[in-house]
Formats: sequence, C-alpha cells, structure tokens
Amino acid sequence: MLHTSVKEKVMLKWFVDADLAASALKNPRYLLDEVHVEVHPENIPDAVLDENVDLHLIRRFFTVDGWHLLTDVVQQKQKQSVFTCQSCSHNIDESVAIVCDHCLLWSHLKCIGLQNKPKTKFWYCRNCHAS
Repeated sequence: MLHTSVKEKVMLKWFVDADLAASALKNPRYLLDEVHVEVHPENIPDAVLDENVDLHLIRRFFTVDGWHLLTDVVQQKQKQSVFTCQSCSHNIDESVAIVCDHCLLWSHLKCIGLQNKPKTKFWYCRNCHAS
C-alpha cells in the first residue's frame, strides 16, 4: 500500500506540471489554480478512472476554481471511460492486461513480455519499479 504522500504526488502530476506539484507538496500555502490544471481529458492518465483512486486526497492543494476545473475534466474523462495500454495505446477492454500498483496505468501482458499475470500480490511497471 502506498503512503498518502506518495499517492498525492502521483495524482497531482496527473493534473499539473511536475514542478508545480512539487511546489504544492512542499508549501501548504501554495494553491494550484485553474490556470495550472490540465484541461484536455485525453492528456489525463487513464489511472484517474480506477475505482480505488480517491481524488479528495489532493483537494487541499487547489483553489476552489482549480478544484472545480479538475473535477470537470475528470467527469469528461469518465464519459470516455476507456482504459488504454501505456505501451501501445490500444484499448485493453477485452485484452489480458495488468495494472501497476503504483501509477495505476494498464499494460497488455504481451506488451510487457509476459504470458500470464504474475502471482505476486503487487505488480509494478518498469517505470515505477526503477524509481
């Protein structure tokens, strides 16, 4: 299970630039406004659609307007509600796939060189495993 501060960092970087996310995490008085929020749903990772994601963990980092914009973009993303493979960008709705327990991005097993799902409790993609 990821620590709350790690979850906050991961989720903030879905919606704002990494430097802005770092500033917000370091300084509790620094609030992210609507000009900082990614407005294109296609640029938001599919991970935001995961049922285990609790966006309210990052509410405190945003102004009222920033939070409203963020939730609007998430609602637009939910209307699309298609998970895609982080490797090949194709839909995974009917393919055998696995989700990274850190970044929550999906991958086809064949795209990551696996024939079967690992028997481990948690699985991490190459990017998350390396960091």
